[in-house]
Amino acid sequence: MLLQKLTKIKFNPKMLIIFLSLLLTVCAKNSNAKREMKSEMKSAMKGEEYYLNTPKLTSLKSPEGLMLPLKKSNYHVPDVTQKEPVGKQVDIRPPVQILALIEASQSQYANGISTLFLEDSPGNLWLEVLNIIKKKNLPIANQNDRDQTLTTDWITWDNINENPPFSGRYEISVKQNERPKRLILKTLDLHQGEKKITDPNYIQRYNNTVLNTIIEGLYQTQVYAENTRAIHKAGSLDVQSSSNENGLPNIVIRASYATVWERLPLAIKKIGMVITESRRSEGTFSVTYKPVSDEQWEKMGIKKPDLKPGEYKLQLGDLKNRSSLQFMNSNGQTLIQSENDDLVPVLKAVFSETETEK
Repeated sequence: MLLQKLTKIKFNPKMLIIFLSLLLTVCAKNSNAKREMKSEMKSAMKGEEYYLNTPKLTSLKSPEGLMLPLKKSNYHVPDVTQKEPVGKQVDIRPPVQILALIEASQSQYANGISTLFLEDSPGNLWLEVLNIIKKKNLPIANQNDRDQTLTTDWITWDNINENPPFSGRYEISVKQNERPKRLILKTLDLHQGEKKITDPNYIQRYNNTVLNTIIEGLYQTQVYAENTRAIHKAGSLDVQSSSNENGLPNIVIRASYATVWERLPLAIKKIGMVITESRRSEGTFSVTYKPVSDEQWEKMGIKKPDLKPGEYKLQLGDLKNRSSLQFMNSNGQTLIQSENDDLVPVLKAVFSETETEK
């Protein structure tokens, strides 16, 4: 198209040749620049550091007699004189945050000390912490049960990006009689090989790493306790037809998420729903529904729901002291209101006679 337009314009042949030569040169340079940029990006990703040898900026020298425009500071690039880490010495990892896994808890980090505040912790926090430390194989140097304080031996953190690895010693204490209860962790020493580390960023990273190890253990203990309570809790659950914030039909069950999660599999199995996959972190069940016989429906005293056999997905939601349950077909569509309403008395009946699997 470009050549066709150019041929319609009366050009001097020499000018046309020069123009085309310039055009080809610009295109070639542009392609080379793109290739060089891609090559530089790949090199940077591999960890090559040749870019650090880039020469410093030099002052623009103009020919004698040529007046340059007035200098403005808008685009001034200052000379960097301070010595800061560069290349692989720069830690580009995000900071380690204290995990928010435990209900009714808060945390903070200040001046090398990580603190976890526990509003509701009925058990003996000190004994729980000791048990977790032993399970995680964290070495203990000194332990004072009266003051509920301990100091760890050297804990080494193996990381392929850190050679030699970091190792640290920590003081862990529990304030059991305060409200809220407090779990306090303080760094005593942090080394990388033989070098003592005083960088606050590294101190915070590994201080919070130790605390998170304990928090994960406390969370697992909490989940186990909730599951145990759910397993031993029998009796009927209040089940009601409802709708979510988008107006789509769902079911509300007046029981905690943990209770419903544990009791639901055996309950729906009684009506012919077999779980093929479940993900607690997402609150989802994939089920295959093949209705039980009419005789079994009659034996349970339940009216058979108007629900077609097939594949369904169940979405369980956490509403604190209640739970929501939504049924979706294989196309990802929620049940219509009448189908949703049919399941309410069914679930209420099977929950009333069902404990969780033991």
